[in-house]
Parts: sequence; C-alpha cells; structure tokens
Amino acid sequence: MLGVGVPPIPSRQNARALRHLQRDPHRSFVAIGAGALVIGISKGTRWHRTVGHIYVTAMIGLIVSALSIYDLTGNFGPFHVAAIVVTITLFMGLVSVLLRRPRKQWIEAHATWMSWSYIGLIAAFLAESLSRFVMPRVADVLGQNGLWSVLWASVGLTSVAVCVVGAVLVAKRLPRAVASTPEAMRRERSALRDAAQAAGESAG
Repeated sequence: MLGVGVPPIPSRQNARALRHLQRDPHRSFVAIGAGALVIGISKGTRWHRTVGHIYVTAMIGLIVSALSIYDLTGNFGPFHVAAIVVTITLFMGLVSVLLRRPRKQWIEAHATWMSWSYIGLIAAFLAESLSRFVMPRVADVLGQNGLWSVLWASVGLTSVAVCVVGAVLVAKRLPRAVASTPEAMRRERSALRDAAQAAGESAG
C-alpha cells in the first residue's frame, strides 16, 4: 500500500505501473498480519524471529515497489516519503538487533524502531485507502496539480493522526514488552537445552 493511490499515470506507462501496484495489496496484508503477530507474541523467541523475518521481507518488497513508482510517474509523491521513512526505521531496527547496539539497550532500540516501522505501514495503508476513496471523487473537478495537493493533504493528515496514536501506544506498552524479553529468551534457551539433553539420553 505504500505505492498505490496515486494520481493518473501517463498512458504509455500504465501497463508497467499496474504490474507494480497490483502486487502491493498482497504484500501489505502480509506485512500488516505479520507485524500484528510480532507485536502480540512473546519477544525474543523463535516464533518472534520467524514472523519477524516474514514482516521484514514483505516490507522490503513494499519499499522497493513504492520507490520504483518514481520512474513511472516522474513525480515525487507522499508514498515516496512514506517509503523513505519506513526504510530508515526498518534499517535501524535491523541494525540494532544484528549488531546488538547500543550494547545494553539494543532490545529497546530494536523494539522501538520496528514499532515505528509498523506505525508507518499502518499510516501508509490508511492514507492509501483514504486516497482511493477521495481521489476518484475529486478527479473530475480538479486538475493534475489539484489532485496532487489533495493527495498530499489526505496522506499527511492521516499519517499524523496514526503517528500520534502510535506514539501513545508505544509509550504505554513497549516498556513492558521490552522488560519481559530477556526472560523469554532465557526460557527458550533453557527449553532448547533440555530438549537436546533429552534427545541425547534417548539416543544413548
């Protein structure tokens, strides 16, 4: 959804653009579903990592698709801004967990950056959905410049609203999730050791 809901594309580019845009709803729903699962399940566990990989893969697909629309429209639009912001948050979230940096706060940093990547995804999804509703209704009365103004305004207002709600939820719920992560990781390591020992004893 990061790359749909744009003003009309020149006719000679429609076919190529449509191929890019039609993939986005599927990636968006995968990313939204995987992100929701990541938020809901225990952090630091195998399932958290597995679903997280799915989320990241879907997000990378969305980002590439959204940025590629620049070549198709010849214009820089709000979905490009969304793609850039999400790219930064996703990259920082991956760097913090892969490099374990900052050293003593990497879990909090990873959770914060990834939470904001998800907030960005939801903002883009809702803004795109709104643009699908608004744009066809104003296309007949506004010119190309007017369409872009309406698109920027609808995306901007929706994104601000989502970010405000997201910031409140992150501030309220993230500390508890981060605090429980080390214990969840220890339990999983202990369970894996016990399973390995049991398998060794049965084999012996």
